[in-house]
Amino acid sequence: MTQESSQNPNIWEIVVEIPSRQRLADFEAALENITIGLSSFEVPGTPNWRLTGYCADEPSRPHVESLLLGTRKGIENEISSLEIRLVEERDWVAETEQSLGPIHVGPYFVHGSHVTTLPPTDSIAIRIDAGMAFGTGNHETTRGCLRAIEQLYIEDSPRNPVDVGTGSGILAIALAKRFGIRVVAGDNDPVAIEVAVENARINRVSENISFHVSEGLNDVAIQASVPFDLVIANIVANPLITMTGEILEAIAPEGHVILSGILTEQVEEVLSHYQQHEFMLVDRANENEWETLILSKKG
Repeated sequence: MTQESSQNPNIWEIVVEIPSRQRLADFEAALENITIGLSSFEVPGTPNWRLTGYCADEPSRPHVESLLLGTRKGIENEISSLEIRLVEERDWVAETEQSLGPIHVGPYFVHGSHVTTLPPTDSIAIRIDAGMAFGTGNHETTRGCLRAIEQLYIEDSPRNPVDVGTGSGILAIALAKRFGIRVVAGDNDPVAIEVAVENARINRVSENISFHVSEGLNDVAIQASVPFDLVIANIVANPLITMTGEILEAIAPEGHVILSGILTEQVEEVLSHYQQHEFMLVDRANENEWETLILSKKG
């Protein structure tokens, strides 16, 4: 993220209040393509959740309403309020960085440049600063994926992994630093890819990772690396379901898949689609209602 973008005063926010967490992922997916960042918090003292999307330009209220209403017929009854407003000028990146402490997951020590604590001598240090792409290590889904990698590869390592929806590149960087292997990574957001490339450079693994702007696994360069023995996809439930066939075609026999970005109430639907496509459940982990699934392709 450039200094200019971190200081940009023209940030608008879309604030939606909904009655429960159950529909949160659908609302997030509805706003994903018009926002540069999303956050959600429980409204204290109520069952409601407040979802905030940040935009670099003023969004059209009719367009936002159409996106939200398009997620499901009758969803207007689930929206308690909708506000679109200009955010006061603040250095959001600096403020976010100061609120994020280092994260120690297994052998990984994930930290921002503002952290002065020295990494433990036996750790794999990964520097990721808050920016325009998802993935600082602080989210439950990222931590779940890091734990799943360690669970799968206690004695050996993946040989040809791909990180789908790489965001900041944190999982691709973790794989490259942990195992010293070549990693393929993709994201449909060109800005995220720029951030990920820079993060790989900072972490000295640029030569180990090839990043590509891609919808899922569709990029020609990604397809050239098929089959993968490990597919990691930390996105949200609906795209994971849509990608089931893509992942099946890209995975090697007896390969593994790590899926995250799934709320507990969405697990059965996601799992059902993958089980119908020759995958079986190896393990499932939960942290604060976020699930990480480890699947394997039936031999």
